[in-house]
Amino acid sequence: MSAMEFGDIARRCVYGTTGYLSDPQQLTGLELAIGHNLPILRQFRGVVVATNYGGEQRADLAAANARLWRAYLPDCVILDHRINRGHSIGTSDLDNLLFDHCRAVGHVWLCKGSNDVLLDAPMLRIPVVEADFYYLNAVAYSALVAAGIDPTQPEFGFFFPQTNFYAIKVAAADYLVDRELLDRSWAIVNRIPDYNGRIWEHIPGWSCERLLRLCVQRNGLSRCHLMSDEQFRRVLQVVIDQRIEDCSYKGLAINGICHLQSLINPTPVQVVN
Repeated sequence: MSAMEFGDIARRCVYGTTGYLSDPQQLTGLELAIGHNLPILRQFRGVVVATNYGGEQRADLAAANARLWRAYLPDCVILDHRINRGHSIGTSDLDNLLFDHCRAVGHVWLCKGSNDVLLDAPMLRIPVVEADFYYLNAVAYSALVAAGIDPTQPEFGFFFPQTNFYAIKVAAADYLVDRELLDRSWAIVNRIPDYNGRIWEHIPGWSCERLLRLCVQRNGLSRCHLMSDEQFRRVLQVVIDQRIEDCSYKGLAINGICHLQSLINPTPVQVVN
């Protein structure tokens, strides 16, 4: 088998990015992220932007968002979700919007990111093998402790993919996230007084990562981790040492992929080689 890099996969993909906007201030940070990512975004076959909105200026924000993206990428596709169903359900709604768009127009591959993910050249050079799904495992400190995972062991059979960055062969999957499940979940949380947005505290086992894993498993997709075993062990050790609870590794740069703490007030990035 000839050597492959993730850049070879990226050039097959449309890049889809998701975001939530509730304040015009956020557009400043978003523009910085777009400018940073532009050399990488131009490696893809196209860019699709899926957004939902909050606040009282939704129409104005939607128009400003479209202008901003098209100033840098005139041919990008803008998809706005008509409602915002919150952090987890709303996130899955946007992911479905990207996936369904790709299916509808015949795109075979989707590389899914988020507006607060920064991409750099090392991402294109990640060694990979041919697969249907490329991903970064998501791990939180408490989950590691609960599972008794030892990061020094060479094989721990862990598969819990992040939803902030992955590539999926759309043509090989039936659907991404069950819409009926999302609707039922929305009905449940709307009956909870003073709902805090943490759906997993009210519906046990609910997580965007789990729903992505179900898609991969349901469709029998072959997969390739975007970290070597040794890199993953080092990331796990950082998670343990710093007791990181956000399984999306905010603030950690891994192989040129970094999920920022915030677009408005970004914190320094820690590189994990």
